[in-house]
Amino acid sequence: MKNFTKKLAEVKQQTMEKMGKTESHADNDATKEQKEKLRVIKTEYAQIYSVGKLYAQETEKSTQQGSQFADALSQFGTGFVSNEQVSEALKNVGIQLKSVEQARQSCNVNSVQSLINPVGKFQDTEIKKARDSKHKQDQIRIRYDTALEKLQEARKKNDANSLKVKGLENECNEIKVEYDAVTAEFTQTMDALNQEMNKQLVEELREYTLQQLAFYKQAAALWEETSDLLSSFQA
Repeated sequence: MKNFTKKLAEVKQQTMEKMGKTESHADNDATKEQKEKLRVIKTEYAQIYSVGKLYAQETEKSTQQGSQFADALSQFGTGFVSNEQVSEALKNVGIQLKSVEQARQSCNVNSVQSLINPVGKFQDTEIKKARDSKHKQDQIRIRYDTALEKLQEARKKNDANSLKVKGLENECNEIKVEYDAVTAEFTQTMDALNQEMNKQLVEELREYTLQQLAFYKQAAALWEETSDLLSSFQA
């Protein structure tokens, strides 16, 4: 019965927090800040991953449409354009556009592998590890908050040296030992998360940037070649 009463009090504490009618007295500002930071990290990583996947999928569709357009340009006028230079110009632009779209497709695949997939993996490993640590801390924290609440109520109704108050003080002290240990573990996990996150993001963004730069240089070179060729044509 005693354990049931404790559990009921913990559920009440958790419900009141979710409703915004009370807040933790156990967690200090630094711990609350770490939890809020984890919430933001989780939300924004999920956003980058989902939007990044969608962007990659749309880019793939765009390259396919670009390749179809390139084929249409190459074949355009086959039966009615008598000027060989115009036919050659159409064919050349179609070929170059096809090459550009193939390069874009390759860049898109490499970008997914260098940035989007690692972001997803980070969610499933490092962020999950931090969330599991937070969940563990929240469980003991709710126990500690519930015990503190009971102690506060007992002090209002009983003498400070009464057995009831002393018993609750001892209970709070015992839970605090476990609470401090688990909170320290959560803090260490968050420190490791931040360090690994910063390291991986810089590496991934650097690789992503190099992939984009290589594509645009290649595309610019292809179009410059076509521009020079078209400049020499006289329709």
